[in-house]
Amino acid sequence: MAQYVFGLDIGIASVGWAVLDEQRIVDLGVRCFDKAETAKEGDPLNLTRRQARLLRRRLYRRAWRLTQLARLLKREGLIEDARLFAHSPAFVEPDPTNAKRQHLVSAWELRRAGLDRRLAPLEWARVIYHLCKHRGFHWISKAEEAAADSDAEGGRVKQGLKSTKALMEAKGYRSAAEMVLAEFPTAQRNKQGQYDKALARVLLGQEFALLFATQRRLGNPHASERFEALLLGSGDRKGGLFWQQKPALSGADLLKMLGKCTFEKTEFRAPKASFTAERHVWLTKLNNLRIVEDGRSRPLNEAERAAALALPYQTENFKYKSLKNTLVKAGLWSADVRFGGLSYPSTAQKENDKAKDPEDQALVKLPTWNTLRKAFEKAGHGSLWQRIGTPALEGQPELLDQIAWVLSVFKDGAEVVQQLRRLNLPESDTCIAVLEQLSFDKFSSLSLKALRRIVPLMEKGLRYDEAVAQISEYGHHSQLTTPDASKRLYLPPFYEHERKYGKSDRVGSMQFREDANVPRNPVVLRALNQARKVVNALIRRHGSPMAVHIEMARDLSRPLDERREVQKLQDEFKERNQKLRDDFETLFKRKPNGKDFEKWLLYKEQGGQCAYSLQPLAPSGDCNEIFLDGNTQVDHALPYSRSYDDSKNNKVLVLTRENQNKGNRTAYEYLTSFPGGEDGERWRAFAAWVQGNKAYRMAKRTRLLRKNYGQDEARGFIDRNLNDTRYICKFFKNYVEEHLQLAERPDGDRNRRCVVVSGQLTGFLRARWGLTKVRAESDRHHALDAAVVAACTHGMVKALADHARTKELEFLSEGSPDPETGEVLNPAAFDKGKKHFPEPWPHFRHELQARLFTDDLAALREDMLRLGSYSPQALADMRTVFVSRAPQRRNGGAVHKETIYAQPDSLKAQGGVIEKVLLTSLKLPDLERLLEPHRNERLYAAIRERLQAHGGKADKAFGPDNPLRKPDKNGQPTGPIVRSVKLVRDKQSGIPIRGGLAKNDAMLRVDVFTKAGKFHLVPVYVHHRVTGLPNRAIVAFKDETEWTLIDESFEFLFSVYPNDFIRVQQKGKPIIEGYFSSAHRGTGNINLWLHDRSTVDRKDGAIEGIGVKTALFFERFNVDVLGNCYPAPKETRRGLA
Repeated sequence: MAQYVFGLDIGIASVGWAVLDEQRIVDLGVRCFDKAETAKEGDPLNLTRRQARLLRRRLYRRAWRLTQLARLLKREGLIEDARLFAHSPAFVEPDPTNAKRQHLVSAWELRRAGLDRRLAPLEWARVIYHLCKHRGFHWISKAEEAAADSDAEGGRVKQGLKSTKALMEAKGYRSAAEMVLAEFPTAQRNKQGQYDKALARVLLGQEFALLFATQRRLGNPHASERFEALLLGSGDRKGGLFWQQKPALSGADLLKMLGKCTFEKTEFRAPKASFTAERHVWLTKLNNLRIVEDGRSRPLNEAERAAALALPYQTENFKYKSLKNTLVKAGLWSADVRFGGLSYPSTAQKENDKAKDPEDQALVKLPTWNTLRKAFEKAGHGSLWQRIGTPALEGQPELLDQIAWVLSVFKDGAEVVQQLRRLNLPESDTCIAVLEQLSFDKFSSLSLKALRRIVPLMEKGLRYDEAVAQISEYGHHSQLTTPDASKRLYLPPFYEHERKYGKSDRVGSMQFREDANVPRNPVVLRALNQARKVVNALIRRHGSPMAVHIEMARDLSRPLDERREVQKLQDEFKERNQKLRDDFETLFKRKPNGKDFEKWLLYKEQGGQCAYSLQPLAPSGDCNEIFLDGNTQVDHALPYSRSYDDSKNNKVLVLTRENQNKGNRTAYEYLTSFPGGEDGERWRAFAAWVQGNKAYRMAKRTRLLRKNYGQDEARGFIDRNLNDTRYICKFFKNYVEEHLQLAERPDGDRNRRCVVVSGQLTGFLRARWGLTKVRAESDRHHALDAAVVAACTHGMVKALADHARTKELEFLSEGSPDPETGEVLNPAAFDKGKKHFPEPWPHFRHELQARLFTDDLAALREDMLRLGSYSPQALADMRTVFVSRAPQRRNGGAVHKETIYAQPDSLKAQGGVIEKVLLTSLKLPDLERLLEPHRNERLYAAIRERLQAHGGKADKAFGPDNPLRKPDKNGQPTGPIVRSVKLVRDKQSGIPIRGGLAKNDAMLRVDVFTKAGKFHLVPVYVHHRVTGLPNRAIVAFKDETEWTLIDESFEFLFSVYPNDFIRVQQKGKPIIEGYFSSAHRGTGNINLWLHDRSTVDRKDGAIEGIGVKTALFFERFNVDVLGNCYPAPKETRRGLA
């Protein structure tokens, strides 16, 4: 049976895959899919849906509350029709000066009048309805109110509430309505983010109660205490229609949603705000921290850890330099100590003020500890905080953990107080007064029970993984595979088989498997799920693999802003690199190759000196000398065979004889072999030169001056450079190992079956094998990466090390010791056949490039036949690379765009609408479309004059420092500030909404019909779920009412969704095929993507403006995960379920 290795290159929107056996490429391809985030903001797709759903539910609850109120008012005899307020939102009464006219009565006026006279039933109903509808702002807890200070808008709301309350008290107004009418006579509502008229619900509740008391005293029969209780409740500010509000997710309801611990499966996850969880974060940082001292890298010793342990609890922002200053003052460190992992700038960067001090960044933050400490100190109870916090630092964190649990799980103010009273708090009332103003909301992946077993071990200096390994029932923190776990032929889904159903829920929600700690990041989850599908499809096609090799994009788990920052830095590096290439070409009159360009950069960086001998690299002064064979070589300061580090920070340019003499030793091992050792002239001169090189960053200095590089240190370096240890990589690796039944290896080795390969290693191999890739050209490069990943077998890595070691040692004189093994070397014993860089097999590069980029199957088979590694059956099964794309078969989403345009009767006939445009966005041609110019002549003339005076630049004409006021009848700008105007748009298609028109949201699909040899396209939108499927096919340049009516004489062919594969042939033209992108409802043309989105022949890989109405044929195909195409089966037209 063939022994296959699967290679996967998992990215943010693609999975490249390859199947290799011992001597050939069996199969390869690419699966692409849409990122699970919005393109602009980078928010998860479900966040947008969730926010819209929450808004709909809030509006629904408000509407239902007002419906209940109207029905109550009818039962009380105040109104005759419960639909009165829906049909007549305004209140009018006969004009006392003219019996034939009516005038509008303000509800605010009625509320003020209700304090002095008995209101009629309809007036009283109007007052009640107005108060319940506009019931003001209310904080559900003191914690929520306190948190508003940290939010810009929340702070403005809070300030507005404070100012209106102060006005009430200062001027002695009887009610909020009386205050509003007196202070804000022209406008009683807030506008455009202003909250100067904001009213608290408590304030309005007091007015409501006063109105009831007054109306009872005045004899109103509809102001009974029973009726008041139905509206205002019993005084707890929770009951009654006025106070009714859906409570926040809290207590038992929150616990239903809270996950369980990774290790203690029956325990809830601990709040991140708990002392023990924050202690775990700090100990993880502390125990993983490494420092570089005198060229040696090491963790902190026991004395240093003891001195550092309490430091973050004494300051809000604990920085690297804070730790360093403390330990330097204590005499434990010298000022030359550097932190491992920090990117220290070069001296040149410091002198040019282009670098920040890396030690100025935070080492760790303990937000909850500092929030609690500051809250108690601000309230003047610092000593009380010491009584609560000190025991936790001394090993008794139970009380602080309990406080964090209450403040994280319970959200209602009264419930929080009730739960806090159950705790053994010192000076309980004082503590509660401080704590009830705080709230926390995030949870760890571990429970308090598990953390209390792990943290004490970490306090002894163990890393997290070492501490977990000490607890037998927990096992290794990243290797949670159960030894007796049942293996499967295929990878199981990340979700449970059965959905979870709630009340009145017919669809249900998918639940993650409880036995798998699945990443919750939706971008990561989609990528891993697609990778799972690819693995299963490969197993169905080729059988179980012997091993699975994985590479994951570095940006897969990064948020959008970080990815954009990385892209910005990459673009800047690319720009600098291109400038240096131009400089090289100018200087040497030729284009640089990779090897010469690298030598030249190192030559410039080193100031023309050999790194080891410090002698000139070009003694004659002619820089061309460094390119001559035998003069100079690029060397790895830490030998590649012992580090697998091919980064720029590990490379120097040296004279060839120095490199040959150094062999596979480090710079320290080589230079201290000269007389004097570490105190000798060679090492001291080298160390001084490295420290004085202004171009060197700390990362490079550390490698060049590294002293301790024995087997343990080398093994750690190799692991970091060969393997990707991020959490998501470990998760998928463990998931494969736990669930997938892999084929037996010929040697019976059960180790290294699933490996996550680092991008650094694959990048090194691509470069050495000449497999340069151009990402912008097409999506095929993902398959190239996957083939290289699959080729990174243990044998290949060993061959790579042997090759590097051979080149490093071949020039050493006989009798020299191997620094890695101590063996005395005999150069003649080396296999000279290993001088060439190892490949997986002969002609690997040619085979891979042919398999990737040859689209002619016959030519490909003929080419592969010449290699001699393909059997007749393998040649028959061979296929060209075809990129598979996941179709977007969604049936839901936003029904329409958010903006609703007004559409008065006068515009309905022509399909026109009115749109409101900010003055700062106005353009000169827009002035011809202003609404009702005859009624606003002075205003529109002023707008035109101002806009023309500023050259049509509206942002300058109507900027914040230059507002436009509405002219009065004398033409003087004395009126209110004008911020927007209304324009008439002649034609606008869309959906009628609340008397206006909204644009359709994205087109879900296109239904294709045929009749008399012609094809007809019917676009389908989300709103058709409610209105029913449309029956009009697009007619170019016609209004929708004039489109072709689809009746029973038309034959339905199929529905086309985005990323469905389409094949079309127009008359007299070659066949066009690609993935469906969109249809233009104005022209009836469709747009397609090339399968690999190649930009070689088409801009952006797109084919646009394809007319299909008179096409010879128009077909849809199904494409599976591996890129196999099948004719789509005949289907019936389906609704939007």
